[in-house]
Amino acid sequence: MEKFLLLRRVLIVALLAFPLSLLFPCYFQLTQDILGYFVFAEENHLTLKESISIALRDNPSIMIAREKIEEARAEKGKALSNFFPKFYTLSSYTRLDEKTTIDIELPDIQGFPSVPSAVLTDDEIYDYNLGFTQPLFTGGRFTSLYQLQKENLQAKVNFLEKVKNDLIFEVKKSYFKVLEAEKLRRVAEEAVNQVEAHLGVVKSFFEEGLSPEVEVLRAKVALANAHQNLINAENAVKLAKSYFNSLLNRDMDREVNLVDIMSFEEFNIDLSSSVERAFSNRPEIKGMKNRLKMLEKRVKMAQSNFFPQVTLIGNWDRKKGAEVPIDEWEESWSAIISVSMDIWDWGENRNEARKAKAQLKQLQNSLCLLKNKIELEVRRAYLSLLASRGKIKLQQEAVKEAEKNFKDTSLRFREGMAATTDVLDAQILLTGAQTNYYQALYNHNIATAAFERATGVEIPFY
Repeated sequence: MEKFLLLRRVLIVALLAFPLSLLFPCYFQLTQDILGYFVFAEENHLTLKESISIALRDNPSIMIAREKIEEARAEKGKALSNFFPKFYTLSSYTRLDEKTTIDIELPDIQGFPSVPSAVLTDDEIYDYNLGFTQPLFTGGRFTSLYQLQKENLQAKVNFLEKVKNDLIFEVKKSYFKVLEAEKLRRVAEEAVNQVEAHLGVVKSFFEEGLSPEVEVLRAKVALANAHQNLINAENAVKLAKSYFNSLLNRDMDREVNLVDIMSFEEFNIDLSSSVERAFSNRPEIKGMKNRLKMLEKRVKMAQSNFFPQVTLIGNWDRKKGAEVPIDEWEESWSAIISVSMDIWDWGENRNEARKAKAQLKQLQNSLCLLKNKIELEVRRAYLSLLASRGKIKLQQEAVKEAEKNFKDTSLRFREGMAATTDVLDAQILLTGAQTNYYQALYNHNIATAAFERATGVEIPFY
């Protein structure tokens, strides 16, 4: 809808300005400038939502988390395959140096031919084998393994949600840091202009003999400091934009133009309900619960070793040359029910079960620690949010007072009722008040984003 309204405004401006550009050539460049402004804004100025969408689409951490889900889905499919029979085949060809024979020793009888040697195997033996194994009873091992992999898959889904939440917070934080850095650069530029203007006045007073040379030197030193602050502010903007581009997986040197957000709205927050929402919404807790269920299944898997393992084994075999008659194919099949059970393993299975139970208790205690950590995080974000509100109101008043003070001091200096140091002090005070105001404003937005991440609930005011 926003893009449609913007396009409609562009068309209206074009239709109104184009006839004028034909009658008056001076309007032609104006038309181009207006259209160019709207196109530039549409193509290059990113909103916060657009920035988050790009990051969620292109950031490598999201891609890694999604591949972990695919890995877990494959492990789940692998665990499911244990319930079905496994078929295998084996074919072989054997070449002997000679046929296997056996000599039959009988006394010679006159008038009867001698008995030839008996052939037992051919010198070429062929064997084709097809078999299968089907687990019938495993003490719940395969069932527990499949349920474990289901929980593992859900844990990876929750891990993806955690990565998304962390990335969204970082994008919001970086977004506001870029806006803050740009505002502070503008404050530094204004400071340079103010000191330059004051230096011009001081020089004119010095040339007229109304001010000593030391006043000029002081103004020049203040101007050098203002230029140094401007350089630092410009570097801060570049660094903030580079980090922003890295989150969106873009080239570090790519230009960043963001839609400014200077909104400040108060909203009611209940701490206890926020903590409860965090316990319900945070993917870290959901993932920990998934891991608890996984360890419960691992305990059952370890206990399955105490039960017999029953397996059905089927086999079909076709041979030639290995048995008499050696020139005919012989077929055979067999079906076996195999029962195996560990009678004595020197405590290996028992200790494996104890190990799994100990790991389960560790994770249960880790869940308690995680809840305490999240509650502390919510409380910290809550207090930071409340503190940031108060700072904004205070700094708004401070900026008004500092602007009035600088204006009055500059006027009194021109009337000869104030010294250069008074003007420079007033200018430093104004710069500091403006800096504190912008920092408080954007820190409030960052604190809001931190509270959203801590509670898992979005506050849609920006």
